[in-house]
Amino acid sequence: MVKHIIGLVEPVKVMKKRFLAKVDTGAKRSSIDLSLAKKLGLTKELWGIKKVKSANGEEYRPVIKTNIKIANKKFPATFTLTRRENLKHKILLGTNVLKRGFMIDIAR
Repeated sequence: MVKHIIGLVEPVKVMKKRFLAKVDTGAKRSSIDLSLAKKLGLTKELWGIKKVKSANGEEYRPVIKTNIKIANKKFPATFTLTRRENLKHKILLGTNVLKRGFMIDIAR
């Protein structure tokens, strides 16, 4: 399998709109800001609920599924919904996405 090299902050496309996403190899699941997901119309169909451990403790979060494009590779991915309005990057890429053929270059 060909590995795509990405940086710690990587441009992504969700619903044909471009965003900068934060790469987090310590996060099991990817997440997207709840307000952003609503604006993009991603909250109309929830895919489930997942228990997530974070720096804030454990919580249950709704899960959505959407297509994402990273480094010219487009595929469906799941994201938990959380409040990221106070964070610089509204999308966080966890290992559920990174294991799909990406290597991280921290110098990028």
